[in-house]
Amino acid sequence: MKKGFGNRLFVVTAAAAASFLLLSGFDSTLTVEDVNEKTKEALSTMNGFSATVSGVADASIDVAADGETQSLAMKGELDYSVQITEEPFALAVSGSMAGDAAAMGVSGGLEMEMYLAQQEDGTGIVYVRVPQGEDTGWHAAALGAEDMEKMSETVKASLRGDKTAAAEQLGMDLDAINEQIQANATLAPEAVNVNGVDCYEITQSIDGDTLFSILSEVVEAMPQAGIDSNSLSAFQMLFNGIQVDAVADVSAADFTPVYAELDLGNSDFSMIGQMFGAMAISSQDASQTPEISVNVNALKLSMNYEEAPEQIEIPADALAAEIETTMSLSDAAQAVEEEAAEVAE
Repeated sequence: MKKGFGNRLFVVTAAAAASFLLLSGFDSTLTVEDVNEKTKEALSTMNGFSATVSGVADASIDVAADGETQSLAMKGELDYSVQITEEPFALAVSGSMAGDAAAMGVSGGLEMEMYLAQQEDGTGIVYVRVPQGEDTGWHAAALGAEDMEKMSETVKASLRGDKTAAAEQLGMDLDAINEQIQANATLAPEAVNVNGVDCYEITQSIDGDTLFSILSEVVEAMPQAGIDSNSLSAFQMLFNGIQVDAVADVSAADFTPVYAELDLGNSDFSMIGQMFGAMAISSQDASQTPEISVNVNALKLSMNYEEAPEQIEIPADALAAEIETTMSLSDAAQAVEEEAAEVAE
């Protein structure tokens, strides 16, 4: 906020600033906890969610050996739209992702459209279209009532900011996890204009130790994923140096979400390079082992919130698709667990 050097200018400036803050709804006396609580209240009145999600990755793996360095570039981006309505429950996801890591033999793009709709009897139907070669049509699968209820209630609880209900569905202590995430959250002292909306802005940095701790709790609460704590500990070193810088903006007028961002660009990925180097040592003469470093120029995910739809319209050609199978989340989890057990043996 710009301050004047004279008393009169100072008074005029202060009055103008006060008027602006009153018009925008910004209250400088609020805390991070206050804003989070009011955002939770605002979410509880919404019947849905709509946002565009964008991501970008720009990194390289540099391999130095015999006095020469080879750089393997890796770039990628994604652009998706996500919509959810609570009553009736429906989910729509569409968009594309593309990557270029030609030096490693991987490149190309992928488009996807998916709809999930709850039926009157409580079951669900998933409609998916992923154009690949000659297969450009829609495919459909049924979802049992029990799985559908668990999924829809978890999503609804999350949309409402109801950590208790979401925790019951997931079998996790979300309050404890939230305390870890919010440990160093900071609220901007003034309104921040984002996408033309005056916002409360909360920023924070989450380190690798915290991320690993949260991931460990998730693994412990979901044994059906087939990952035990011993298997997970082998990857703990990869979290050293990781830093997630997060931004959350909510409207100063009504506390509805406006923008969110996760940025890993300030992370130190040297431990990943060391891991690659250790793998190289195990496969060749240590005296000829190359030096490997991972350089990340950008690694960011952002979300722009939009007005929630009254209802989600599923395309007619998707609705016309024949239901090919019945999905079971428990069977899928069991399959993952069995496959993980086979790999461990």
